Amino acid sequence: MPMPWHWRSHDGTFGPEELASLQQAYEDACRKLGLDPEPGDATDHRHVRDMLAAAVLTAAKIGEREPGALTGFAVAFGMRNWHLPKR
Repeated sequence: MPMPWHWRSHDGTFGPEELASLQQAYEDACRKLGLDPEPGDATDHRHVRDMLAAAVLTAAKIGEREPGALTGFAVAFGMRNWHLPKR
């Protein structure tokens, strides 16, 4: 799965393992919110997916590295901002 653009442009503070954790958290958050993590899905919620990726990256930049916590942060952000039901 391609990495969200947010992570390709990071400042180099994340290593390969951390980027893999960010990717997993992003994918898990999308699925928990009922979204396809891949760009160009049938419902085309690209803006929502972009914001979820940005939420994961923001949490990582302030020090969170555990994938479950990153996922939880993004899911809470998505539910708060788009009133999406948690699945």
